[in-house]
Amino acid sequence: MNAQAQNTSHEKDQIDRNVLILSKQKKETLFEGNKMLKRLIIQNLAIAENISVNFHEGLNVITGETGAGKSLLVDALCLLRGQRADTALIRTGHESAQVTGIFIPSKKNKEIFSLLEDLGIPLFDDAPEEIVIKRFIQRSGRHRATVNENLVSTKILQLISSDLIDISSQFENQRLLDSDSHTLFLDEFCNTIALHKKYLDKFNQSVDYLKQIKNTILEINLLKREKNLYEFELSQIREANISAAEFQKIEEIISIGNKANYAKNICREIDEILQSGETNCLSQLKYCKRNLEKLLKTTSQSQIKINTDQIDGIIALIEDFIHKNEITSSHFDVDESVLNQAENRIEVYNKMLQKFGPNIEDIEKYALKCEEYLDKTNILEDNFKLLVNYCENSIRETVNLAQKLSCERQSKLNFISSSVEQELAELGIPKAKFICQLKENGSDFSKVFSELNLNIKIDLLNAFSTLAKSGAEKAQFLLSTNLGIEAQPIEKVASGGELSRIMLAIKNVLFGDESMSVFIFDEIDTGISGNIASKVGKKLAEFCKNKKGQISRQALCITHLPQVACYSQNHFIVTKVLLDNKTVTKIIHANEEEKLTEIAILLSGETLSQESLAQAKFLVKQAHAL
Repeated sequence: MNAQAQNTSHEKDQIDRNVLILSKQKKETLFEGNKMLKRLIIQNLAIAENISVNFHEGLNVITGETGAGKSLLVDALCLLRGQRADTALIRTGHESAQVTGIFIPSKKNKEIFSLLEDLGIPLFDDAPEEIVIKRFIQRSGRHRATVNENLVSTKILQLISSDLIDISSQFENQRLLDSDSHTLFLDEFCNTIALHKKYLDKFNQSVDYLKQIKNTILEINLLKREKNLYEFELSQIREANISAAEFQKIEEIISIGNKANYAKNICREIDEILQSGETNCLSQLKYCKRNLEKLLKTTSQSQIKINTDQIDGIIALIEDFIHKNEITSSHFDVDESVLNQAENRIEVYNKMLQKFGPNIEDIEKYALKCEEYLDKTNILEDNFKLLVNYCENSIRETVNLAQKLSCERQSKLNFISSSVEQELAELGIPKAKFICQLKENGSDFSKVFSELNLNIKIDLLNAFSTLAKSGAEKAQFLLSTNLGIEAQPIEKVASGGELSRIMLAIKNVLFGDESMSVFIFDEIDTGISGNIASKVGKKLAEFCKNKKGQISRQALCITHLPQVACYSQNHFIVTKVLLDNKTVTKIIHANEEEKLTEIAILLSGETLSQESLAQAKFLVKQAHAL
C-alpha cells in the first residue's frame, strides 16, 4: 500500500473514531444552557491535525502566539457558515479535512427548528436540542456538507448556519463603511427582516409585472401592425365562402359544360356544312336538281345519264343525317345559367388560389393562421388588462408594506441613535454623536410609467416611484467623535480602531434579545490599547450577560491584549508544538493559574516576571469585580 493510500485509510479510521466518540459524547451534558457552540472538532485543517474543543457560555477568550493557529478556529467556523472551501487549507500529506460543530440553539429560536423541519432534516432522538454541522473538504474538489448527518447544499448550509453563527472580523467591520449594509443592520434591530423580505418579494413581483406589461405592449403593437391586413384577408376568404367540395363540384360542372359545348360546336359545324352555312351541301344539291330539271326540259333524256331521282336520294340521305345530327346536338344541351354561375364561382376561386394558394388546403390553412393571429391579439389584449389589474394590486400591496416597514424603522431611529451613543461612551468615545437616519431612495419608475401609460391610479404610481429594493428609504449611519463637529457619513470619519468599537456597540444594541448561538469576535482589538482595550474587554463581558447580569450568551474572542483577556469567563490558549517532526496546533482550556500566566506573558512579552504576574492578577481581580 502506497503512502497516499495509507494516509487516506488513516484519515478514514480517524474520522470513524471521532464519529463514534462524538456519538457517545452527545449523551453527555457539557453545559445546561440556552444557546451555544457546544463543541468544535477540527481535523487536518492547516496545522490543526486533530483538535476537539468544548466551549462554554459567556466570554470565551482565545490567545496564543502569532502563527499558533488561532485564526484556524475562525476559518473552521467560516466553513461551517458555508464559506467557499479552499483546498490549500488541507493539511500537508492528507487528502481531506473535516470540521464539525455541535450547536445548541436558543429555545426562542423556533425558526431554525422550523427550517430544519421544512427541509426534511430530522433531529437526533437522543439529543433533539442539538444541531450538528459538518463540512468536508477534498483535494479533489468534491466538498460536501451535512446537517444532522443529512447532505445539504452550500446554499442550504448558509441558510441554516446564518441563524447560529455571527462572525465579526476586520472584514466584517468594513461593512460599516458600506452604506448599503446599514439598512440591514437597522432591520435586524427593528426585527423587520421578515417584513423586509415580504416587501422585497412583493416589490420584485411588481417590477416583474411591469416588465411583462412592457413586453406585452411591444408585442401588441407589433401584432396591431399586421392586424388590419389579417382582418382584411380573412374577410376576403370568409366572403368567398370557399370549400374543397364546392371547388370539385364546380370543376366537374365546367368540365362537363366545356365538353358538351365542344361536341355541340362540332355538331353545329356539321350542320353549317350540310344545311345552315351560306354554301352548304343541301342547298347546292337542290341547286343541282333545279339545273338538271332545266337541262331535261331542253335536252333529250337519252342524252343525259343522270336523273333527279339520284339527286333526290342523296338529298334524302343528307336530310336524314341532318336530323340525326340535330338529335345528337340536343344530347349536349347544358343549363347555361348553371354553367355561368359555375364559371363566376371558379373565377373567385382562381383569385383566392392566386393570392393564398396554390391549392384549397393552403387557403384554409391561411384562414386558420389569420384566425389564430387575431385570436392571439385579442387574448393578448385581454391578458394585458388582467396583467395591469394584477400589477395594480401588487403595487398597492408593495406600497402598503413599504409604509409599514418605514413606520417600524422610523419608530426605532432615536432609540438606536441614543443606545449606540451610550455604548460608544462606555467604549471610550464619550463625545460621540451617532445618528441613524433614513434617506429617500431615488427611482426611475416615473419615466417607466410615463412610457407605459398605465390605467392605474396616479397617486399609487407616484408612491411606487419612490421605492427601491430597500423600501421607501435606506438607512445611513452618521458619526462625529468630537464635540462641535457635525456628524458625517460613518465611512468618511471612522478610523480602524473606532470601527471595531462601533461594530461592537451596534451589535450590543442590535442583539438585545438575539437567539444567535455563538458570536465570534476576531481582531476586535485592532487599533486600540490601554484603557480603551479594557473598556472593550468589559463591554464584551457585558455583551454575554442579560439585564439581570446573568450569563446568557456565548462569545468567542481572539485577542492579543491582556486588558481584553482578563474579562474572560473561559480562557483558551493556542500553541503549536513539534510532534514526530510535524508542527501541530494544540488548544487547552486554561485553569485560573494558566490564565494568569498567559495574561502575564501578554503584558511582558515572552519573559514571565513577578511584576507582570502581579499585574495580571490585578487585571483579573478588577475585571471580576466589575
